[in-house]
Amino acid sequence: MKASARDDRLSGKRPLGRVATLALVPTAATALVLIPMLLREPSTTEAVPPAWLGVLLLAPPVTAYLASLRFGDGLHLTSYLLIGLPQLPLIMLLSTAAVWFDVQRGHLLAGSGEEAMSYGVGTAAAFVAGTILALLVAAAARLGARRAK
Repeated sequence: MKASARDDRLSGKRPLGRVATLALVPTAATALVLIPMLLREPSTTEAVPPAWLGVLLLAPPVTAYLASLRFGDGLHLTSYLLIGLPQLPLIMLLSTAAVWFDVQRGHLLAGSGEEAMSYGVGTAAAFVAGTILALLVAAAARLGARRAK
């Protein structure tokens, strides 16, 4: 491996490495916001607190914006969409895990219509929320990269 290619890899100048880094940071922020909701006791909190929803919609785009200030310049529009893309499967996966945890804790009866409805409604809501969040992350990453120029 040439020294210049090695230096580019270590400094994060390669576009694929920068896209992966920029995708990982807001994905980790999303996970950090969603995992405490997975661990909550469903019988104590039926409704999701509005402040939590605000944090969920703000934390990943803010982290994408801040990360793209450093790593996001010189990427194509497709790269910014790829940066936001992991939000969708992550939210869908964690939504399904939340229902599974509720079944395991005995809050939902396994094999019941209530469980099936929770999976169906949760998956649909997670798809919508994940799509919105993916677009917000992509836009924030693009805006941060423009500011970095």
